[in-house]
Amino acid sequence: MKSQKLKNLDRLFKAKSVVFIGGRDLFVPINEIKRRGFTGKMHVIHPKRKEIMGIKCFKSLDDLKISPDAAFIAVPAKNVVKTVKELEAIDCGGAVCYSAGFKETGKDGSYLERQLFKACSNMPLIGPNCYGFINYLDNLALWPFAHGGFSPGYGAAIITQSGMLSSDILMTQRSVPLSFMVSVGNQAVVSIEDLIKYFCLNDKVKAIGVHIEGIKNTDEFVKASNMALKVGKPIVALKTGKSKIGKSLTKSHTGSLSGDNEVFSALFEQLGIIEVDNPIQFIESLKFLSLTNPLDGKNVIGFTCSGGGATMIADASDKLGLTFPFFNKKVKINLKKKLPAIATVSNPLDYTTPIWGVPEKTSPVFKEAMRSNNYSVAILVQDFPLKGLDESETMYLNDSYSFIKEAKALKVPHVICSTFPENINKDIREKLIKKGSIPMQGIDQCLEAIASAMWFAKKLKSVNILTWTHKVSLKKKQKDFNEFDGKKYLEKKGVNIPKSQEVFSKKDFFNLTLNFPLSLKFSSPKLLHKTEIGAVKLNIQNHKNLTSEFNKLKKSVGTLFNKNDGTFFVEEMAHAPIAEMFLSLRNDKNFGKILVLGMGGTFTELFGDTATLILPISRNQLLDSLSKLKIFKLITGFRNNKKINKIRVLNEIFKLIKLFEDPENKLSYLEINPLFVYEEDILAIDCVLSSVD
Repeated sequence: MKSQKLKNLDRLFKAKSVVFIGGRDLFVPINEIKRRGFTGKMHVIHPKRKEIMGIKCFKSLDDLKISPDAAFIAVPAKNVVKTVKELEAIDCGGAVCYSAGFKETGKDGSYLERQLFKACSNMPLIGPNCYGFINYLDNLALWPFAHGGFSPGYGAAIITQSGMLSSDILMTQRSVPLSFMVSVGNQAVVSIEDLIKYFCLNDKVKAIGVHIEGIKNTDEFVKASNMALKVGKPIVALKTGKSKIGKSLTKSHTGSLSGDNEVFSALFEQLGIIEVDNPIQFIESLKFLSLTNPLDGKNVIGFTCSGGGATMIADASDKLGLTFPFFNKKVKINLKKKLPAIATVSNPLDYTTPIWGVPEKTSPVFKEAMRSNNYSVAILVQDFPLKGLDESETMYLNDSYSFIKEAKALKVPHVICSTFPENINKDIREKLIKKGSIPMQGIDQCLEAIASAMWFAKKLKSVNILTWTHKVSLKKKQKDFNEFDGKKYLEKKGVNIPKSQEVFSKKDFFNLTLNFPLSLKFSSPKLLHKTEIGAVKLNIQNHKNLTSEFNKLKKSVGTLFNKNDGTFFVEEMAHAPIAEMFLSLRNDKNFGKILVLGMGGTFTELFGDTATLILPISRNQLLDSLSKLKIFKLITGFRNNKKINKIRVLNEIFKLIKLFEDPENKLSYLEINPLFVYEEDILAIDCVLSSVD
């Protein structure tokens, strides 16, 4: 977005005057802006009505005689471009286009949307085909439905590509602190990337939530995300459209093209964006991040009034990599003195019901336990009673307030978490927030949010801003190598391959300079999975066997391929490796150069033990991603087996990456499967290679 548009975006979001353009679709948004408490000037444009919702109507924008800060457009699609031109002509600050019937409808709608973009000039427009926005900080809503939402004067800014999801979020009973809600629709002018940049500049925006169906401009998304990382503002992303049917719905809904899920996840990982899988985790993570700072370390202390609760916390934490350190001897002795005899001193700590709700007894326990280690966060599990059954509510609040008091005194970040989401009602949530704690709803959601905050803190320390080398052309004519030629190409570039020799007839067998046992292969660019049609013969022990297998192979593939389609070759059998890996390097039109690395062999697709990375990457990034895979245990000495020299092997893998990145090589695709991994080296056993002219 141009600088002038960005300035006007500020004018739009902080509007002091608003014009509504349309008919009956204006009743609700006018009611909502009034209900929000907007105190600025409001005007309505309608050619026939005298007033709508008590606001005087003007026949046209020319009659308005002012330059409004914001406009809400709810006219038929065919009239939108004309309306926008008129708004731009009177220097309107910006607009929300509620009207639908653009890119999401097909070719004609796409043309109309392009005209809309041109008509806007320097005027920012949200939409079309969107709900608009709510500014909770300045009490401004350009929003077409009754809405909820909680705001203490700061909080998360949420950007969604689904109007209904944004509305659903506003109706949740989870007390997520909000600063802004924006439904972007088709993003004809103002994009998700623009909004991220804008919210990065607002100190009252504590975190940014993004619901993504597809990214409009990958380059700008990277720039915006890097900006967020630089200022320490966490982004939480909910990516939808992952399933086969989900992708088709995404295309028809917004016209955005969903990218490959693994690549999206890789992008988020490298940009320090917290990815979540569902709307509940989306909201709980934003709640947590809006009410606390990033969490250093992994040490957690937990409190419950139930042995079962303590176990649940520990179980849920284990898979997230959170640690509950043991109390030292002195603290353990002191806690035993302060706890009932039935209590077992452990972390998480069940402080037991005999002292429940008694501040003079629980406070010393909380204090003693929390001061014993350098804790990143403290958790108190509390499930509050339902309204009408809340005679014991005071007891729960006593423990909560004692916990909060001691945590604040020791400067330990803290949360109060319910086992079941509904067991902290609205009144309790708001009381806890006012006391300076975070009411989290659901143990799993709470712990995942904590793990995310810790991960983000780690990202901030490394501040590894992604250098973007996007823009690859996929339109150029592509040359596909057969396996034999591809491996010879790699050999020239310093990559290790098995010794091999091309053969054209049985006569060539007598001139072999290779040692048995051998493999015999038919290789063709058209044939990706040779084993499936029997185009590979292994463990051939002598010339007799070789002749026999050659005859069989020639017969089986002869019906599928002519002489120009491929070649026969023999290859020395490699000795057994420590592990078989898979390596793929490819160009992606949206994300640039992509690396996929993981478990190889015939079961690559079955196990799916792979990591996806967007290039360029560092050796540390490569090692970090590899270490998260199951195969990493195998190559680093599983059950006292041989292990790799990590530096040597990573250097060899990096050789392949640099080979692909070098523009002089003009490579468009490289796949090696299997890639044999030895103690000190790697060996390309099979490859698929393509280049561009």
